[in-house]
Amino acid sequence: MARAALVVSLAVILGATLAPVGTEFQPDFVSCILCGSRNWADAVSNLLLYAPLGAALVWNGRVGWRSVFSAFLLSACIELSQTIIPGRDPSLGDVTFNTLGAAAGQLGAVLARRWLVPDVPAAARCSLAAAALAAALFAFTGWLLAPAFSTTTLSVWYTPALPEMPWYHARVLSARIGAIRLRAGPLVNTAEVRRSLLTGAPLDIEAIAGPPLPTLGPIVVLEDEGANQTYLVGPDRADLVLRYQTRAARWGLDQPDIRLRGALATVKSGDTIRIDIRRQDVGYCLSLDSLERCGLGYTIGSAWAMVLYPRHWPPWAHALLGAMWVAGLAFPVGLWSRRRVETVLAVALFGSAAALVPPLVALSATPGREWWGAALGWGAGVGIQVVLRRRNFVSATSS
Repeated sequence: MARAALVVSLAVILGATLAPVGTEFQPDFVSCILCGSRNWADAVSNLLLYAPLGAALVWNGRVGWRSVFSAFLLSACIELSQTIIPGRDPSLGDVTFNTLGAAAGQLGAVLARRWLVPDVPAAARCSLAAAALAAALFAFTGWLLAPAFSTTTLSVWYTPALPEMPWYHARVLSARIGAIRLRAGPLVNTAEVRRSLLTGAPLDIEAIAGPPLPTLGPIVVLEDEGANQTYLVGPDRADLVLRYQTRAARWGLDQPDIRLRGALATVKSGDTIRIDIRRQDVGYCLSLDSLERCGLGYTIGSAWAMVLYPRHWPPWAHALLGAMWVAGLAFPVGLWSRRRVETVLAVALFGSAAALVPPLVALSATPGREWWGAALGWGAGVGIQVVLRRRNFVSATSS
């Protein structure tokens, strides 16, 4: 059966290679591993998706290349099925990173006895290393989510019809950044506009609202010469959305946005609205008419959104994912905690980084829910350590 599945999978790949344009197969299937604007976000999410499968196979006694090959067959067959599902395309990149994820899960599970329960000195050092890695990731998150505007000529468009977004039937009366009036078309003062955006000059938009949209639609868009959206303001259901190009987006990661939630809840089609957006030292102020909220922005828990950003999930779900991300970073600090000075330093380093790193990298202050996530993650790590030691996962010299 495995040989038959292998033949089918190879036939899928061969057929995709030879298939002429216009068939169900997409030519990118075998010619591109990292494809599209979200290439690295898709790669990381596909790798993480199959890592638990690789670990589960090890725990069921299936170790080695045959198990990894089984994951490859599963992924290849799933991609094959997408050739007949409307709106879905097969991807060799998905198969590649699914397989690598299964291999990574296998390796992690095989080495689990070593990295879960090292001896006491090694565990304490691992705890400190985990805290240092978390601090580095906090700083890297801020760096990735910082604005990264193109240096090419920018163009301004009012309520454009973009291929991936619905058309918002509104009319822009005026738009300006600071003292610079934005007129539709290529900008003659691109450098000045870019500098104004980066230094926090307010963006003021006056428009006549259109009917509500079921998803994000643009009111004002700034694009570079490659048609990449450098800056976008628009409605998404009842929310006012700000989305700007970040380093993460330029690297092929997902693009989280900043929202003034419920801003358009009482706005009707034909109403005249005024939007004001200002960048602060940390975060943004967004206002629509009389409603204003400041301090909106990303936190150390926003890193998950660069891999997969579920735009229409409720706010509590986004907050929960942020807390879970911080909890995941605190978990190994607790797992490897021992009664040694390295562990004391690890806990102090993690807490100091969560408090002090955000303002240094223009992230918003760590909210209470993420502090709770850190505490629960650390506590879960300590609890699992106790369970493992009670089940004799640790040798007598390390107990």
